Amino acid sequence: MELNIQKTMIATMGEVLDMLPEGDIKKTIKQSVQNKADKFSSLERAFEKMCSKKYSDETMNLFLNGWKATHLKMLPIYGLSCRLNQLGMASEDKEQKLAFLESSAYNAKTSHEDLGMGFDAISHGQLYDEFAFSMVKSDEWKLAKYDTKEANDFASWVYKSMLLESIPYALCINMFSEFYNHAEYAYSFLTFKYSMENFYGIKGEELEDAIRYIDVHNQYETEIHHFMAVINAIEKYEKASKEKVSTEIMSEVISIYIDRVCEAIETIAKKFD
Repeated sequence: MELNIQKTMIATMGEVLDMLPEGDIKKTIKQSVQNKADKFSSLERAFEKMCSKKYSDETMNLFLNGWKATHLKMLPIYGLSCRLNQLGMASEDKEQKLAFLESSAYNAKTSHEDLGMGFDAISHGQLYDEFAFSMVKSDEWKLAKYDTKEANDFASWVYKSMLLESIPYALCINMFSEFYNHAEYAYSFLTFKYSMENFYGIKGEELEDAIRYIDVHNQYETEIHHFMAVINAIEKYEKASKEKVSTEIMSEVISIYIDRVCEAIETIAKKFD
């Protein structure tokens, strides 16, 4: 049985874009993604390669360490919400205050499931640990010797940008992150399901438990809801600040995000040669 995935990451993204009304956000994301079509093809090849056979634990440790670094960004999300809260609390205009605080609340909504709210306080971090343990049977992958510089650089860029760059820039990072993650999780779910079934002998309920970290993002359309929440956060910020989030900033963020995450995943995949 060969791995055969019919739907590309860009096709999955297109389904989400179809949910949006016509406007600058939809147009900018669509064009920016199309401009990076080659990067998405490279990402797909990387996941297929890393799931094409059973690799050594040493090699899988490199993936598990690096992939986690490109996800689970609750801290910068919280930091951005704190920045919006500061603006709201500093405003003496009641309508502006409310809009800033609503923007903060919508932004924070993107980490509710990650923290385990509504899911018995089982965080996505815990689910990732269980996903990793199902394959390598240890927590050794967390050691610094398995770090990938490009993945850590990506995580650092996200954190610093969401706390130090302009708020429109930071909101665009969170928005596109959720949008991108939906497509990546949809694709990687199929590659890892194939790998776990065929090379690790994980099936049935055991497979459901092992792959739950990825599946929860698909089963409940978690990232789609988060993406829509950040769009609401942007709209509330624009109302409060009377400042339109420019398509130039949005395009720049999307381009940098794709380049950096692709560089991280490609670098990890090279270790699977």
